[in-house]
Amino acid sequence: MYAYGPVPSRRFGRSVGVSPIPEKTCSYSCVYCQLGRTKTLTTKRHSFFPKEAVFADIEKVVRANEGKIDYITFVGDGEPTLSLDLGALIHECKQNFPYKVAVITNGSLLWMEDVRQDLREADVVNITMATSDPDTFKGMHRPLGSLRFEQVWQGIQQFAAEFKGQIWAEIMLVDMVNTDTEAMKSLKTLIDSVHPERTYVMAPTRPPAEPWVHMPRPETILEALALFGGENVTQLEEGSFGLDEFHSAVEAISEICRRHPLRIAQARTIEAYFAQRTLDRLIASGKFKIISYQNRKYVLPSEFVFGKQEQS
Repeated sequence: MYAYGPVPSRRFGRSVGVSPIPEKTCSYSCVYCQLGRTKTLTTKRHSFFPKEAVFADIEKVVRANEGKIDYITFVGDGEPTLSLDLGALIHECKQNFPYKVAVITNGSLLWMEDVRQDLREADVVNITMATSDPDTFKGMHRPLGSLRFEQVWQGIQQFAAEFKGQIWAEIMLVDMVNTDTEAMKSLKTLIDSVHPERTYVMAPTRPPAEPWVHMPRPETILEALALFGGENVTQLEEGSFGLDEFHSAVEAISEICRRHPLRIAQARTIEAYFAQRTLDRLIASGKFKIISYQNRKYVLPSEFVFGKQEQS
């Protein structure tokens, strides 16, 4: 399944997600990633799946949810710009559906001209902008060794100068990593050079790849909001998931968890929708696990690779 949802998004409302890349294929292995550590660390672009099959899946989900969609969002289980078919898929969505198209990217490949060209028809490109120096860049994002901080930022700035749609800046704050006042002031200078239409201040709300990653203190979040402006999306998302394309609670929980780790309460709501009690059986089978984070319990696929986490 390449397309899924709609899922409730704190930025995109009811969003049909599209993943044109294999699971955990990325140019970064961010310490805060909700999908665990990256399995395939790369900057090489490929046509991973037949683009006709990906678009057919998008069409199926969109047609089943007509009138209940705000965005079609290319996000991937890693970095979506690694797909050589991204431009063609965006074009097909713009030609066939009345919905806005967004791409959520870490921005690491925007120095490539073909990547910038692939994004030109998107309505919104949401770019991670979270570090202001090479050391923090390496420590927080853990990029493929060939990627350099200066190269990434130059690519973001060049894209911003060319792109006709909206650029949104996503500032992920990790306590004691990029939250000291001077680091945030330096980051603001870089972000201001891009002139994003929207700025989102975020924090890890779901279990991160590394257990030492924590949300900043409330006063730090307030400081960041005062400095960067923009919107506070450090709270949990609310809303229901689009479930019409699924045939069972097992299928729905399995597919959604791979892109969007579920709080236990969310998984129970999906069970109730199908009138099926399957979550406990999935966990007992060893295919899924429960991880505690921020005093909440989440269900995730067991193959996701995290640092040592408290499980229960």
